[in-house]
Amino acid sequence: MTRYAGGCCCGKVRYAITAASIRGFQCQCRDCQRDTGSGHASVMVFPRAALAVTGVVTETLRTADSGEQKLKGFCGSCGSPLDNKPLSKPDMLGVYVGTLDDPSDFKPDLVMFASRGHAWDHLDPALPKIPNMRPSK
Repeated sequence: MTRYAGGCCCGKVRYAITAASIRGFQCQCRDCQRDTGSGHASVMVFPRAALAVTGVVTETLRTADSGEQKLKGFCGSCGSPLDNKPLSKPDMLGVYVGTLDDPSDFKPDLVMFASRGHAWDHLDPALPKIPNMRPSK
């Protein structure tokens, strides 16, 4: 049963996720800022095995601000960023919340790379802030 569905702007890539989210977070690293064209990325983490994709996701290997390598997935037709897959966590997948058909279920529990945030990017001040690294969970 599909719990979440989403896709790119042009509709050539669609995905379905059959598991509950493991966590949600806001990331203010420079890599996420560049991916989204804003001050942060809103991300939900899921088990990678729960993802089913139709269409072609183009992936590129990138080094995150943490130094960790990850595969960044995007639509090769419209360029929409879709997900990231950390190589050190092969069972996990980070999905950009803005690509969900219904992003209203997103409940972030922390802000990562808060030291790279900008004064103009207003996030929930009640969220715990991690200056640089991601949590181990």
